[in-house]
Amino acid sequence: MSIEAPQVSTEPTHNGVLEVSDLPTTRVRRYAREADAAYLERRAGRTFLVTEEP
Repeated sequence: MSIEAPQVSTEPTHNGVLEVSDLPTTRVRRYAREADAAYLERRAGRTFLVTEEP
C-alpha cells in the first residue's frame, strides 16, 4: 500500500470569481494581468475580481 501526500496548490481556486477585498493591491494586479479579461465588482461591501473564462 502506498500513501502519497496530496498536491497542494499555492494559487487560490476561484472558478472565475476571487474575493480580493483584503488582498494587497499588487497581488490583485498580478491576478488581473494573468486573466485574459477581468473586472472588479463590488457587492455587500466586498470586492471581487471576476474573470471571463473561455
